[in-house]
Amino acid sequence: MSPSMTDVQLRPISSSSSATRSKSIPTPLLLSPWQFDYSSSPNGHDANLLIMFHGLGDTKAAFAALGRSLNLPNTAVMSLQAPNPSDLLPLLEHPAWSWYNTFTPLFEPLPNPDPTVSLPALRKLLATLISAELGWEMNQIHLFGWGQGGTMVLELANDIGRSGRRLGGVVSICAGLLSHPSATLDLETPVLYFTRADRRSSAGEKNLSLVKRTFKDVEVVRGDSKRGEDMPQGREEWEGIMRFWGRLLRRQDEGWKGEGEVYEVVR
Repeated sequence: MSPSMTDVQLRPISSSSSATRSKSIPTPLLLSPWQFDYSSSPNGHDANLLIMFHGLGDTKAAFAALGRSLNLPNTAVMSLQAPNPSDLLPLLEHPAWSWYNTFTPLFEPLPNPDPTVSLPALRKLLATLISAELGWEMNQIHLFGWGQGGTMVLELANDIGRSGRRLGGVVSICAGLLSHPSATLDLETPVLYFTRADRRSSAGEKNLSLVKRTFKDVEVVRGDSKRGEDMPQGREEWEGIMRFWGRLLRRQDEGWKGEGEVYEVVR
């Protein structure tokens, strides 16, 4: 299913002629073995990087288009393609990729899928992005993922946080952590957790509880439970996500803001 967008957008509260400029565009060789699509910020001021993680059985193309359609101010967009051919590939008529195996060879669900298999390569990717060659800072990097991709962004933020670092922010759509922290961690990366699970769902509330035990700053947006695990639809479901980014994204004329509105949501 292709992701969709709404006409809710962010607008800078103030403008500036700051010297913040487009970052160097990463080359396939530099980020090998990752396949990706990359777009600099439309206004030429790259103060944030949004990395998009597609869902199981998808490709980078749809999420590259979604990232551009978000039109986030001062934000470059990178859409990653998951590293593994999907274990659903024999059932599909198009190329499909996955972040980790979820099915047996007989297409039965694995009892304990392991998302950590992709973490070493993702850590290496982040290390390259924050190198002198590309010049990003870890807290300028934001992650957005749906389904399997949503689990990966949470697991990556968890992994980074345990080493004492933080990302700019993480948005997980209809996906939780598969790791189970044994204690409250209070990791610093801000998280927006979009869920369609009914409040009466014990499984849904357990997933939310795990996220809240792992991260200190968790915002929850609840979508229509009748839509299964669909991407956010329409203005109402996207507005909370856009406000989350409005709180966290850097403007071109200032450094990191831990709190306070930086952008306003416009309709």
